[in-house]
Amino acid sequence: METSSTEPIRPNPDKLLRAISADAGACACDNEQRGRLKIFFGYAAGVGKTYAMLEAAHVAKDHGRDVVVGYIEPHTRPDTLALLDGLEQLPVREMPYKGISLREFDVDAALARKPGLILVDELAHTNAPGSRHAKRYRDVEELLHAGIDVFTTVNVQHLESLNDKVSATTEVVVQERIPDRIFDYASSVELVDLDPDDLLERLEGGKIYGAERAETALANFFSKKNLAYLRELALRRTADRLNRNLERGLGRAAGDAGDDVLVHVSPSAGNATVIRAAARLAAAYRGTLTALVMEPVDDQKLSEEDARALHANVELAEELGAHVVTVYGGDLALQIAQYALSGTISKIVIGSSENQRKRALPNLFPRESVGSRLAKLSCTADVVVIADRHEARPTSGPRLATRFKPTRTDFAAAFLALLGATVLGLAFHEAGLAGSTILAVYLVAVLLGSLKADSFFYSIVASPLAVILFNYFFQTPRFTLTAYGLNYPFTFAFLFVTSAVVSSLTIRTRREAQMNARKAYRTEVLLETEHRLQEANGVDSILSTTAEQVIKLLRTTVVIYQVSPSGRLLDPSLFSSGNPDEDVTMTSLVSDDERAVAAWVAGNNKRAGTGTGTLMNARCLYLPIRGKDTVVGVAGIVLADEDLDAFEKNLLLVMLDECGQAVERERSAEDAHRIRLQAEQESLRANLLRSISHDLRTPLTSISGDASILLSSADALTDDKKRAIYTDIYEDALWLVNLVENLLVVTRLDNGTMALKTEPELVEDVIREAFHHLNRKAALHELRVQVDDPLLMAQMDGRLIMQVIINLVNNAVTYTPEGSRITVSARRAGRGQRPGTAGLVAVSVADDGPGIEPADRTEIFTMFYKGKNVGSDARRGMGLGLALCKSIVEIHGGTIAVDALPKSERTSPDRPGTVITFTLPAVEYEANHAEAEQRATAATEGRPAADAARPPETTRTPDDEGGGA
Repeated sequence: METSSTEPIRPNPDKLLRAISADAGACACDNEQRGRLKIFFGYAAGVGKTYAMLEAAHVAKDHGRDVVVGYIEPHTRPDTLALLDGLEQLPVREMPYKGISLREFDVDAALARKPGLILVDELAHTNAPGSRHAKRYRDVEELLHAGIDVFTTVNVQHLESLNDKVSATTEVVVQERIPDRIFDYASSVELVDLDPDDLLERLEGGKIYGAERAETALANFFSKKNLAYLRELALRRTADRLNRNLERGLGRAAGDAGDDVLVHVSPSAGNATVIRAAARLAAAYRGTLTALVMEPVDDQKLSEEDARALHANVELAEELGAHVVTVYGGDLALQIAQYALSGTISKIVIGSSENQRKRALPNLFPRESVGSRLAKLSCTADVVVIADRHEARPTSGPRLATRFKPTRTDFAAAFLALLGATVLGLAFHEAGLAGSTILAVYLVAVLLGSLKADSFFYSIVASPLAVILFNYFFQTPRFTLTAYGLNYPFTFAFLFVTSAVVSSLTIRTRREAQMNARKAYRTEVLLETEHRLQEANGVDSILSTTAEQVIKLLRTTVVIYQVSPSGRLLDPSLFSSGNPDEDVTMTSLVSDDERAVAAWVAGNNKRAGTGTGTLMNARCLYLPIRGKDTVVGVAGIVLADEDLDAFEKNLLLVMLDECGQAVERERSAEDAHRIRLQAEQESLRANLLRSISHDLRTPLTSISGDASILLSSADALTDDKKRAIYTDIYEDALWLVNLVENLLVVTRLDNGTMALKTEPELVEDVIREAFHHLNRKAALHELRVQVDDPLLMAQMDGRLIMQVIINLVNNAVTYTPEGSRITVSARRAGRGQRPGTAGLVAVSVADDGPGIEPADRTEIFTMFYKGKNVGSDARRGMGLGLALCKSIVEIHGGTIAVDALPKSERTSPDRPGTVITFTLPAVEYEANHAEAEQRATAATEGRPAADAARPPETTRTPDDEGGGA
């Protein structure tokens, strides 16, 4: 049934997301922090690209731009050279090469000069060996990353995706090429056009090349046919770019996210042509390009030639913007179909040589084309076969030799299997068993041997030897290679074919299992990395965890550099793989040269080092560890002679991305914690200011009023009245002093400037000294000191702990009625768990007042918390005292807690009382006995002997010394 609807078709979510990502990537290339690239685009040398670039440079200079000529190709063209006048030129860099000196663009000088606009001619140029970058376009990318605008020139034949089309028409292979992304994402492209007839006229007139070179050019590349084709190609490419920009600017339809293209990457000689064609197809359909690499399971390793070819083709696919994926298997069509069906692939591109893959014996073992196999596998994607003009490599080449290369294990397995079968067969023959039983023994022996064999060489050797041994030992006539009977040829053929096929299948199955195990191991490492990064605590832990996981994946040494939030490269951390075969020295991996490469990677957010086109002489492959917007680290990977395969590279990049995200999350958490602390500090300051303005006003007003009375009416006051006023002024001033002391401690704690000066102190001395600084209203209470051991010592800052005791006792005085009992006690809380440690000292301040409600006990140590049961004539404090006590005790490594009095110590059932106990590190008694005894003696000097011999428990009354101010 047909239906119609005016609603728009729902877009494919995957395609839409990729389209949005592509647009975001394009925008990222043109942000304000990045320089702008303008390309003067032509179809051949001599059309006027450099001339047009220099003219535009003069216009920019006239408009006030800071313009510098970075590099212009040496010309003999007077008109072009004349335009260099009036423009600042950077000196070129002389690079020695094979006895000559090559002139190259000096990127370091350009970065040091950092003009607003720089001119760099010939974007596709290949730099001399020893340069930082292999290609000049990478120099230009570095300038753009530094925020420098660039004018440059390039011809259409230098675009990577068009290389095959150009070479097919002109029969000239252009070696210097740039990725199409450079052209596509340039801020501006200006087409410099000239009629081919005019160009040929200029060439013949010697305005482009010298006479000899011009003659050669006319006979080869500069034919009118070639120039017309190149001009058409340049116009089309420029128009195509313009259309894309219009679509991007106007907004493409949501459902038109493009058709995705899949291309198979192989070591085939013509595979580069197929990859370029696939890139052009993906660009034409506005889709993404996926490059699929199949790792076969029946070959242990590609030949060196094939490995180099495959690596080059993978790099080409990446340069053309492809996402490279790796699959494992022996059936190319099956692997392509499974991947295409699991994604959103609309087009599959394969080469004609891959479509009709040949074997060593094509007539005996014909193979169906890949395209036909894809159709049978119900693959709905369109299959595009590209004529790559290269013969397919037969399987009997180097890869065939690798497949059948014998090993010692193969020889040992064949020898032991056939020896065991022969011995067992002789025993069976003596026992009178039939020949079919002995035939089965040989078959089983060959099968068991294949479980240990490494290559198919085992099958080729073991199967015919099994036939020969069976014939020699067990067929009549015995001990000859002759056999009688019409059935024996069939028996021999059965034994040979069965043993060869079964052993080959066993070896293939075992290799597939090994390949799957390796793939599962790599995937498990990736999953483990994610789990361990979630558990890591701190940036250093995250980076070390990542390095350990990379070593698990690649079994190679790793160097990790952390990049600070300010962009500074920190000292490296080296993680050795422990591989004795690794030919590296640890010091060489953290040398100044290697650090410079890592710094470049951190600054430019691009890979460099071994296997790249930048700083290729480095010992490591350096990869940026990226956060969302910045580089948070750099990973240096020590690579052996062979490069990473595509699957390993993808896993490595995913691991580094997870590491970067974890580091960024950790730093964000640290920033949030710091902001929260700052907010709390600001809140604390605000509360302090509010409290100070309120709490200072009352005592200051009282002092001011009392002083005013004394000044104005002193003669009219009696001595008792004057003494009362003096007392009030003194108490208010003492209260203010205590408040200021607490505020000073709060300030030091808030600023993190609290420096402990701990030393062994006699606990009783500190308690008694604190009693000299109590509120005078403490004299109206019954004060007691109980110390189990007069030589009890604790490690403390005596000044601060005395403040703790003062605050606790004054708090008890404030919240208990007159006449209440307040006891300060100290005792040893237990020996240390390790030999030589003294354990803890517990100091308690107890009162028999109304107590604290259980619900309030968790709040009393909170800043600015004020109790409810304050005395009628007591001044309510700021709520700092107990909070300060908690902070001071904790920085001493102790704890503080509050509870009610035990029932046995209560003076009244309705007065549960309060006990606040804090702990301090104790000092070993024996080690400090002599010093403690001296200090105890000094503490009792000036007291009567009876008083010195008084037991530790004392009772203070209002007339005692400690009750005073």
